[in-house]
Amino acid sequence: MSVLERRASEATVQTVYIFPNGTVMENLAIRSNGQILASIITAPQLYLLDPHVNSSAVLVHSFDGYECVFGIAELEEDQFYVLTGNASAETLTTVTGSWSTWKVDMTLYADSVSGNVKGSTRTFVEKVADFPDTQFLNGLGVLSKENGLLYAADPFGGAINVLNVYTGLHYVAINNSYTIPGEPFTTPLGVNGVHVWQPSWEDTPYVFYSNTAQSILVRMPIHLSNGTAAGEPEIVLSGFELDDFTFDYEGNVLQAVIGSNEVLRINPHTKQYAVIAGSVNSTALAGPSSVQLGRLASDKDVAFVTLNGGGKVPGAVKMLDLGSLV
Repeated sequence: MSVLERRASEATVQTVYIFPNGTVMENLAIRSNGQILASIITAPQLYLLDPHVNSSAVLVHSFDGYECVFGIAELEEDQFYVLTGNASAETLTTVTGSWSTWKVDMTLYADSVSGNVKGSTRTFVEKVADFPDTQFLNGLGVLSKENGLLYAADPFGGAINVLNVYTGLHYVAINNSYTIPGEPFTTPLGVNGVHVWQPSWEDTPYVFYSNTAQSILVRMPIHLSNGTAAGEPEIVLSGFELDDFTFDYEGNVLQAVIGSNEVLRINPHTKQYAVIAGSVNSTALAGPSSVQLGRLASDKDVAFVTLNGGGKVPGAVKMLDLGSLV
């Protein structure tokens, strides 16, 4: 891999919200109104935050009978899906068969942060599917908006599932040597973040996925109709203990690196990368686990990052000003 020079002036890191001690954060999604939905894995809770410095965090929902909330993805506008299950962030152990997917309809959630629900007969949270044979559900990404298909990563099982949110049917679509836990085996977590990218200037859709244990980011051409492979997987980046990621407007990957407390920007074509925030010796981005860009005109150059805390500090949501980066 070739390495771009580390930027003399990196993105400024600011704090949106710091959770109480012992909180481990996992993932986030950005609403069309700019608000942040964020999950934690030390409790089965989903939170709502405003996208500015020193925000507050409002509990949206607690999923009774579960211990954790992992991936979040928006399919239709303000229609989000989340993954729940039973796992320990401390011991990295899970309960096979405890995993489920839920729909969170934010159009039925009160516009204010009071927690009220619009209407009296419909709930804004409903279960979509159970996964009785799945070891662990972590990363979640949209495969096909038109067909109602989501990708869900099983890092212990080393596979990527496809879920049809309209029928509840699901199946393993991708399972190869780059999805399973393997050397250098920094953790038992295999495939982690999973997202599809097909820019307007390309005919081929790709799934990108990180493998935390193998310290790699992979891309592979796929069939949008069913999520299966349409070609061979290719390593885009190696040597970093990676978690979830997103894409910027130019198709670069903005990658959370839990192993070194950094966020990278990666060009998937040239395979060059640069550190745009954080460092291994700093707690400013302690254990970054997910990255998403703002959706408002005022924050389109802002990346929001969830932090698991790296076992040293409380979980938090931070924001990075990318506007000054070249």
